[in-house]
Amino acid sequence: GLSNGWISFFQVVTLFGSWLGLVIALFIIFRKKKVMAGLMLVTFVFAVAINFLIKNLVCRPRPFESFDFIVNYGGEGGYSMPSGHSVSAGVLATFLIAYIFQTSKSKSFRACGTIFITLFALLIAFSRMVLGVHYFTDVIVGLVEGIVFASIALLIYTYYKYKMQKQVEILMKFYKGDDDE
Repeated sequence: GLSNGWISFFQVVTLFGSWLGLVIALFIIFRKKKVMAGLMLVTFVFAVAINFLIKNLVCRPRPFESFDFIVNYGGEGGYSMPSGHSVSAGVLATFLIAYIFQTSKSKSFRACGTIFITLFALLIAFSRMVLGVHYFTDVIVGLVEGIVFASIALLIYTYYKYKMQKQVEILMKFYKGDDDE
């Protein structure tokens, strides 16, 4: 089995795939991108709610319920598929990477930030398996689900932001008398 030190380490890591991770990500993003922070909060809550529905449709028992040799170090109950912490990690990682690309021009910072955030999201997902509360497929599906929800939200946001900028430009031309008519 695992030593108490490793168990404690993964119990701390897993917290970042929950409300703690959300609060930290909101703090980072809100300073420069308030609308993006709000969108991340809405996406996070939406993803968690949809994930709850999916869990209750799939009804997959947790590994410690199916195998006597697996210990529930995560203190979890309920269903296993997909991993809610992994969904959260996917949402938060996607928004944090988008934030880095929107606020930094440094290619090396973008690359290092993307690698670090990606590896940390994978570590959160891995922690769920180590703690005996999820299967590999649970965390993979959870990560993909979170990334998809966040990507869709960011695409919609980008589309409407661009569309609004175009409308403002048209209105500015109109009020300046620079319209073509």
